[in-house]
Amino acid sequence: MTRAPLYAGTHAEGNLAEPMPYVNLLRPEPTQRFLEVTHGRYAARLGPDLGRWFEALFTDEPSLMSMFFRRMPYRPLPWAPDLPAEFRRRRGYDLLPTLPDLARRDAGPAAAKHRHDFWRTVGELVSENFFGQIQTWGRQHGVPSGGHLLAEENIVNHVPLYGDFFQAVRRMDAPGIDCLTSVPEDVPWYVARLVASAAELEGRRLVMCETSDHAQVWRAAGDARPKRVVSEAEIRGTVNRLMVAGVNVLTSYYSFTGLTDEALRRLNEWVGRCATLLTGGHQVADIAVVYPVESLWTHFVPAAHWATASPDANRIGSLFRTVGDVLFEAQRDFTVVDSRALAEAQVEGDVLVHGSLRWRVVVLPGVDTLPLAAWQNLDRFARNGGWVVGLGTRPRNSATDFPSDAVRELGRRWFGTGDEPEVRAVGEGRGVFLPAGTEVQLARVLEQAIAPVLVGVPPGSALRVTHRRIEDREVYFLVNDSRAAWRGEVGLPGAQGPGRWWDPATGTSREVPDPGRVPLELEPHGAGFLTFGKVPLPARKPVAPGRLPGMTSQPLRVGAPALSHGEFVRGELVEVEAAPGGDGQRWEAKATLTKSQVDTFLFVRLPLEGPASLAGAEWLEIESRVPEGQRTPAQLLVILHEEGGGDFLAETPRSLGVAGRERTLIPLNRFQLAGWSQDADGVLDPARVREVRVGWGGYYGSAGERVEFGLAVPRFGPAGR
Repeated sequence: MTRAPLYAGTHAEGNLAEPMPYVNLLRPEPTQRFLEVTHGRYAARLGPDLGRWFEALFTDEPSLMSMFFRRMPYRPLPWAPDLPAEFRRRRGYDLLPTLPDLARRDAGPAAAKHRHDFWRTVGELVSENFFGQIQTWGRQHGVPSGGHLLAEENIVNHVPLYGDFFQAVRRMDAPGIDCLTSVPEDVPWYVARLVASAAELEGRRLVMCETSDHAQVWRAAGDARPKRVVSEAEIRGTVNRLMVAGVNVLTSYYSFTGLTDEALRRLNEWVGRCATLLTGGHQVADIAVVYPVESLWTHFVPAAHWATASPDANRIGSLFRTVGDVLFEAQRDFTVVDSRALAEAQVEGDVLVHGSLRWRVVVLPGVDTLPLAAWQNLDRFARNGGWVVGLGTRPRNSATDFPSDAVRELGRRWFGTGDEPEVRAVGEGRGVFLPAGTEVQLARVLEQAIAPVLVGVPPGSALRVTHRRIEDREVYFLVNDSRAAWRGEVGLPGAQGPGRWWDPATGTSREVPDPGRVPLELEPHGAGFLTFGKVPLPARKPVAPGRLPGMTSQPLRVGAPALSHGEFVRGELVEVEAAPGGDGQRWEAKATLTKSQVDTFLFVRLPLEGPASLAGAEWLEIESRVPEGQRTPAQLLVILHEEGGGDFLAETPRSLGVAGRERTLIPLNRFQLAGWSQDADGVLDPARVREVRVGWGGYYGSAGERVEFGLAVPRFGPAGR
């Protein structure tokens, strides 16, 4: 290990503005000087109350720079000269002897604690010395601190860039995000919900987003692709996705290519009306999803390219993203909460209360580590009638004990020790555990636990919803997240009518006489608001302990398989005997890399036989096996090829570096058009799927390295509701 400035290969070198060295956010002195020479000059010229002139301060993509955007020959950790002293002061032991544990996947049993404590210290210093200083200065000068961070989309990136992204965002009085696309299907609504949740916990009024068609119009030197012109409807769909996830201020960097003055007026009026109705009050959501940063810390190992070389950390990131997608698609709004919010919340009856926010279900995606106070508060919540749902891993560690006997006992009480989804009694409440690969069943768990906000919405609907309580009114924002018109009838159980329907396209409203039956007609990427007086919480459902209803599946009819692999991969496909009691064919795909540090891939190609198709299916089931000792960090990928159309790709949380057999369920709506492919409408048609490909790609390994996985005949499941 050595010390050197971080520049080559980082965002400092590779950003689109100006390559230049960057200051160290772990130190207080650079930020203090920055405030003097920048913000302080405004105060000197305009007076001490900058709130008269500015909505908020802005900072654009600050970071620790300890993540490489291009492949490098070494792996980075953030550092500062006073870090060892700060670590000893905060954690009570010496940092230097633990450094090897931070960088090695095969470190000993104490490594989890050392990693946890290192990244916790980094997160505290960034939050205090950078974000905290700016927030304090802004409050002294009457203006909120704001801006957005870097590489927000994947929470695994949050560790090397900030230590604790959520803690940093909680120190911003007007937090924001960046949206570089205006193709609605690609808009990162989940980042908006993450940042808006931090704002909700702190009682903030403003949540900002930079919006643009950057990804559609920017081209690097030598990139001859034509620019993509986004339509008025696509911009409206982009705005809807961001605002249904908590954004209420938009900063535009659009090129507005091809849009008339009338179209621009319509868009501005749409944004203004939506922002007006969504600003103020607080979110109303039954579900809290835990931000699993402590668990990421314990597993994080730096990588020579991107964030981490740890399969376990990547799995946590994938689980967190999948949970959000499942809830979004099931019309279930949620708040992201950190361990601090869990520890500070009060248990009131069967509800977990934090300020104005109230939750009745807490979801733990890949969470194995939390401070003991947070675990204990969750236990009080469950015993009083709340639901706790674990995904992928069971409770294991506190902030001091790795492992903790007390925490593991709580995990056994809530989730048992079995491998099948099961509802367990925890006092008056319930605990449910979903093994890795079955997280798509979360929507089914919630159907068992609590009634939805909206009734009458068919499965797979493109309708999305968020609910705010503003003064004495209940405000529901309903979005058609689709390129097709939406028509149907929805209801809000228990709402006291009449209410009103507000149309952001026209600024008009109409009375809704019966809240139980609200007919809706929404244009492509249309939206509107329902407002009522007091609406009771959706009803809890009485659920007896026992197995969750199974999700029946059937095997696909497949023809003779084949291998597809890269130039520097020597591949072999072997059919193996099915396990005793098993059914269907099984294969082992074996690869040997023939060149180091080049992009490699290998896929098993399974043609569908006869008239077989995935029409009517809701999800695809992939059963895989990884041998012991394999260290490949790549994730298993699945591609569906559409006859006469394109390739549609889905990344799974299944890591090729985690040994054992695993079943992975992938919703068909998770498949997106692959970047190398073209398709007439860009939307997967399950009835036209003619080939399933399972494998890995984008892996830069070493010559002679072997990458293997076993595969059973894929299965598919119907809606099963």
